[in-house]
Amino acid sequence: MPTISKPLAALDVGSNTIHLTVARIIHDGTELDYIADELELVRLGADVSATGRIGRRRMQRALAAIKSQMATAYAHHAEIILGIATESVRSAVNGQELIRRAAAETGLRVETITGEQEAVLTYWGGTSGLRATDQRRAVIDLGGGSLEMVIGANSRIDWRTSLPLGAGFLHDQYMDSDPLSSRAVATIEWTVHEAFALLEPPLPVKEVVVCGGTAATLAALAGRVLQDAHPTAHPRDSFTADGSRRIRYLTRERMAWLQALTRAQSSTELARCYGIELGRAQLLGAGTAILIAAMEELGTDTLRIRKRGLRDGALLAYAHLGEDWLDYALRGEGW
Repeated sequence: MPTISKPLAALDVGSNTIHLTVARIIHDGTELDYIADELELVRLGADVSATGRIGRRRMQRALAAIKSQMATAYAHHAEIILGIATESVRSAVNGQELIRRAAAETGLRVETITGEQEAVLTYWGGTSGLRATDQRRAVIDLGGGSLEMVIGANSRIDWRTSLPLGAGFLHDQYMDSDPLSSRAVATIEWTVHEAFALLEPPLPVKEVVVCGGTAATLAALAGRVLQDAHPTAHPRDSFTADGSRRIRYLTRERMAWLQALTRAQSSTELARCYGIELGRAQLLGAGTAILIAAMEELGTDTLRIRKRGLRDGALLAYAHLGEDWLDYALRGEGW
């Protein structure tokens, strides 16, 4: 394993956000010491869903965000910045224009990774820091443009898939009102079930981990509203300084409660009442429907929320595998 003496950075150009993580690798390559985390909600996927291409204004916002986040990485002495682009850049007719302009204007080399590479890197990041076990875990990454699911044990990958079922994509496809109508929610859930009908994931699994900003926002929303005596209290909940509940697990009961809330209030109301960014609030109805359907398909009653994922997996993969980290991710080979 390469010796990492200085911070590493990973910059993810996603369908919803441009997101930077800076960290050092510690504990024999099994854990991360976080230095900086910075994101901007650009929503490249909204343009791609509507027109098939990244619009001029979002292109400029993305390049400005990349430039700003690179400055942050350099300020923290990161000499290596791993640039990654996912679903919206993969599918946009002018996705490579963004890649070329990022290199020319910011100096960052951005790799457009495949859905399978994205799934594997997310699994490695989503399970990082968890107790080692020979039992299989499933990791779901609910992004803006795609849904990745991986099943494995420790760094070993047993099965993986990437589906165009991101919260932003399905919201843009089926949005008919704000909040989403019962018909739109049912259609989103049916779409996920139909996609899973073609798959054969190796089940059962010990637990299901979910990554991505939409899932983290749903957990934060639940924490801001739930009271101490609420029947959905979970023994592993904790509390923040302001007394709100810190949610680490979303049970089926909590998901049903969140779905009722997102169907009762518009995204504007959710943003105003609970301090959620409007662009993120707009995706919660679709995100809840996707996760409920995925839980049913995986036969689980609980989702374990983790704020780690793709960028964390990229940093660990580079630390363990060096310059060939993306080749290993493509083959699904761990360490």
